[in-house]
Amino acid sequence: MRWLNLCFLILMLGSKQLFAQCDSVSGFVKDAVTGEALPAATLRSIKSPTYGVSTDVNGKFLWRTDGGDSVRISFVGYEDTIVVLGQTCEIEVKLLPASIGLAEIVIKAERLIAEEFTMSKIKKLEIYTNPSAKADPLLAVNALPSATTTDESANISLRGGSPNETGIFLNNVPINDAVRYGQLNGIGTFSIFNTALISQVQVYPGNPPLEFGNTTSGLIALTTDETIPTKATHTVSASLASVGCYTSRKVGKEAALTAFANFQPSGLLRWFNPVALERIKRFNTADLGIHFFCRLSERTALKIFTYANRESFLFDSRTPTYWGSFDQEKARSYAVTNIRHRFRKSELSFNQGLSFSRARFSQSTLDAQLDLTDFYTSLNYQYFGTKWEMKTGMSYDYRGSSFAGKFPRYRYALGEQFPVDSTASRQAIQLPELYLYGKIHLTPKWITGGGVRKGISMNEQAGFLSSQLNVNFRPTKPWNFILSMGRYNKMVIPQGISAESTQIQTDQYSLYVSYTKQRLESSLSLFVKNGQQGDQQTNVRGLELYGRYRIHRNLRTQLSLTSLRARQTLNGETISSPFDIRYFIRGNAEYKFAESWTATFVFLFREGSFYLPVVGANFNSSVGAYEPIYDRQARLPNYSLVDFSFSKLFAVGKDTSAVAFCGLSNVPNFKNVRDYTYNFDYTLKTAEYFSLRTIYFGVVVNF
Repeated sequence: MRWLNLCFLILMLGSKQLFAQCDSVSGFVKDAVTGEALPAATLRSIKSPTYGVSTDVNGKFLWRTDGGDSVRISFVGYEDTIVVLGQTCEIEVKLLPASIGLAEIVIKAERLIAEEFTMSKIKKLEIYTNPSAKADPLLAVNALPSATTTDESANISLRGGSPNETGIFLNNVPINDAVRYGQLNGIGTFSIFNTALISQVQVYPGNPPLEFGNTTSGLIALTTDETIPTKATHTVSASLASVGCYTSRKVGKEAALTAFANFQPSGLLRWFNPVALERIKRFNTADLGIHFFCRLSERTALKIFTYANRESFLFDSRTPTYWGSFDQEKARSYAVTNIRHRFRKSELSFNQGLSFSRARFSQSTLDAQLDLTDFYTSLNYQYFGTKWEMKTGMSYDYRGSSFAGKFPRYRYALGEQFPVDSTASRQAIQLPELYLYGKIHLTPKWITGGGVRKGISMNEQAGFLSSQLNVNFRPTKPWNFILSMGRYNKMVIPQGISAESTQIQTDQYSLYVSYTKQRLESSLSLFVKNGQQGDQQTNVRGLELYGRYRIHRNLRTQLSLTSLRARQTLNGETISSPFDIRYFIRGNAEYKFAESWTATFVFLFREGSFYLPVVGANFNSSVGAYEPIYDRQARLPNYSLVDFSFSKLFAVGKDTSAVAFCGLSNVPNFKNVRDYTYNFDYTLKTAEYFSLRTIYFGVVVNF
């Protein structure tokens, strides 16, 4: 009997220990599909709705409980779930994206056939968290090792190519006027894309896939979201230079409608940064966008995106013969439509884009208007085999430019007392193209692809033939090799006072090697580009090294080195191109602390680019101004930039989360020389600087 009592006592003690409940529960909230942590997810008690906590930047939470609490866990854009806490001391909660809760359908998000040969993919979260990106998808590309942009703008240069050669596509439609505050030379500071709408950014720094046409030196492919939310979601944002709202809701059973509006005034930003923005007198933008996605059937999807904006920009301009204002105003609108139908093993897609813009520029005697019109349509068919895929199609690309106004007869005589000329010109290109691209999975380790694209001759415009070969080799899981080569063509239409449209042709060869294992991501790229535009030849040779390492859960670092040797040859004379820069050194460190804070440190050091120094001047009595005499090329001083930012995620109410952020650009206040201005007879010169130290802060609320 004593043994029976002893056994019973042991069983009772074990039972008590087995069913003991925790006084606190810790865990993580993650995306059920991707496994990514969900920061600022909300946990609310069912019995006491006033009590709740939120997850930190790593998706982690700690819940104090006396046992058996029922908790509702929610995150914007995801299905709510209810769990009982206290039975185990550590749990992992996986939330389904709102669209996953719907019935399974056949139609899926469109995938590029050359996706295995891309080298960079930028996630939406990376756009928001990189301070250099300023929440802009094109500026986020500038953080990549392959970006060689030298003017702090959204006009992206990839691997030493001109920004004119970089193709930018939204939902498979080319966007030829993708920057805000664009000057007469096309250079602008931000893109026109709203990051909240973008689901994916794929970057091909060289050898752009031939399923896209009329691009030579790299390609940036942006795709809008195809999520159908089960409940309405809203975002309100406010910062020193922007006030905006964003809303997305389900329409009917299988459709989603998203709308956004933004207004960018300059008053507060200029007040907080009077020295850095001394030359900027005014800027403002108002824009509106509507995105509609609908599953017409289980196999057919429709996307329509329309966008319109109006902007103005006024700053002090300083030249030897004129100190005064440069005033720019612009209005634009565009619409992109996509329809695709999925068969059992293939897909048929139709894409169309239409855009208009009108810009006016005023500076002393310069008074000009530039109108741009673009129309694009394409029809594509893609077959998905077990071991091979094929994509073919046709496209028609029309680009028109109309320029009219007055401009100075001599570039060095800009004042109102100097002679002016008037002009009116219209230019247009019409580019029909046919293409065929195929891809074969030779073995689980080898994938090869290749294709051709034919530009058809039209009117006096010559035809051309582009070709491409890609190889992807993955010998083991950490290693990946991509070899690409090809010939590419692009027709460029001038904007403003320029000659007729020209054709650019480049031959490119590149090798990309990456190694990814656990905490380390690393890559090496070698590339060669030989180009021809009219009588000018270009030659670029380059090297890219990249490393990203997570030191521990809260600290991640990144470092890259890019080196270019870029030459231009014209009329037998070879000189350095503006992108002949021996080193770009980029890096950042991101540290997460105190559960919901993130601090990011970013730096960029590069060699100065080339410019033409003035060594003297001759007085032109017939004009009444000095004409500068230029020397051979010289380098500007080296460029240095250090940025710092921090942000905090927090929960506000039951289904509301927010992020507050603050950024300091150019913290040491480096005076990076952009160019030089001169007095009237060119005896004195003054340095013009890139951005000085600037502070920027704001808040984004999701509910």
